[in-house]
Amino acid sequence: MAQHTDVLIIGASAAGLMAAITLRKRSPEKKVTVIRKASRTPVPCGIPYIYGIMKDVDKDLIPDQGFVDMGIDIVVGEVVAIDRSAKQARLSDGSEYSYEKLILATGSKPFVPPLPGIDKANVFTISKEPEALRKIYTALDQASRVVVIGGGFIGVEMAEQIAQMGRNSGPAKEVTIVEMLPHCLMLACEEEFCIRVEDELDRLGVAIRTNCLAAEITGDDKVTGVRLKDGEELPADVVIIGIGAQANIDLAQQCGLAADPRGGIKVDKYMRTEDPDILAAGDCATKFSFITGKPSGIRLASVACSEGIIAACNLEKNTRATLGALGAFSTMVGDCAVAAAGLTTKAAADEGIDIVVGEAVSPNRHPGHLPGVIPDMKLKLLFRRDNGRVIGGHVYGGEAVSDMINIIAVAIQAQLTAEELALMQYATHPLLTASPLNYQVMLAAENASIQLG
Repeated sequence: MAQHTDVLIIGASAAGLMAAITLRKRSPEKKVTVIRKASRTPVPCGIPYIYGIMKDVDKDLIPDQGFVDMGIDIVVGEVVAIDRSAKQARLSDGSEYSYEKLILATGSKPFVPPLPGIDKANVFTISKEPEALRKIYTALDQASRVVVIGGGFIGVEMAEQIAQMGRNSGPAKEVTIVEMLPHCLMLACEEEFCIRVEDELDRLGVAIRTNCLAAEITGDDKVTGVRLKDGEELPADVVIIGIGAQANIDLAQQCGLAADPRGGIKVDKYMRTEDPDILAAGDCATKFSFITGKPSGIRLASVACSEGIIAACNLEKNTRATLGALGAFSTMVGDCAVAAAGLTTKAAADEGIDIVVGEAVSPNRHPGHLPGVIPDMKLKLLFRRDNGRVIGGHVYGGEAVSDMINIIAVAIQAQLTAEELALMQYATHPLLTASPLNYQVMLAAENASIQLG
């Protein structure tokens, strides 16, 4: 006989857990059950740091106890079928759960390119299964030469941490990134900031091969190298594939919900599927761009958390709607931190949006002779020429870049203009920020406002 729950959530990463937390806060009378396939839930964004800084998969796992203490039931198992008419989910062990409402938060899986040799031993995608992450750790610990295919955030962060892993223990690592675009991080960041990151990777001993395509993974049963399209072969004991993710839609398709591999499960702005009793949130659900309104492939934990809240609030009626995926990123490579939100100048040009750019460069502390000063912390803001609204921001500097880009992300979502950003009031402190006379957000906005007239 099926166990009953008021709200069944399938998936226990960012969207699923945030939906469960929201339900316990807003609807404490409802029984909430979360089913996950993995034995434990890792912190997705922390995965690269397992290999360099943390040196242990277990240090990146989210404890269950806090959710259990909130009254959330967590079940480890694999849901293999959903019967929409009976409102039941069946697990691989034969057990069943009936529900009043269902939230699909099945996430995403790494994109696996159709490369010859992709199935050889020691070729890995970045899974969210702790056991799989441990296998990667074991292989990397013994490896001397590592090739990372993909120069986006996951590829860059993995490469940097693997190089650090070689300095901490085991054999030294020769790490090479293979990226098809002219620069790493180019889909999210301005070119000049991409170059900053590449320079830091080079300083850390990571080789970078841009404008390159991997054509084949070589070796017998076990990988020995990566052959590039131009015929050159890079020797490798381990290959890491980090070229994006695709939505997990198997369950949605099995029960007849509209879904496609590229976009995900079809949802409206309230995270509702075509079934009135099923919602979907996070990486598995379709997205649209906040700025252009077009379909978006952005998959971030921050977006997933927002969508989890929205889904939880809309179980009975539509109370909250998504604004769309903005895309706010930040990363730290060695001593170099970069962050981005919204469009790049290239993306704006591709969309036919005429922009005005405001820039500001100043020390991250004041006065400039304080210890730890980064003398050239730079912010670049993009504004629409037709209405003056901010649609993008890019910053280079120290740890403060994340908080600064969050200011910009909120400004983009609030549709603030250059004039409004220039006149906003900010907290400053000698040890924490630039001078109030040279605070990058204010100064870049003012420089753009002058151009806009």
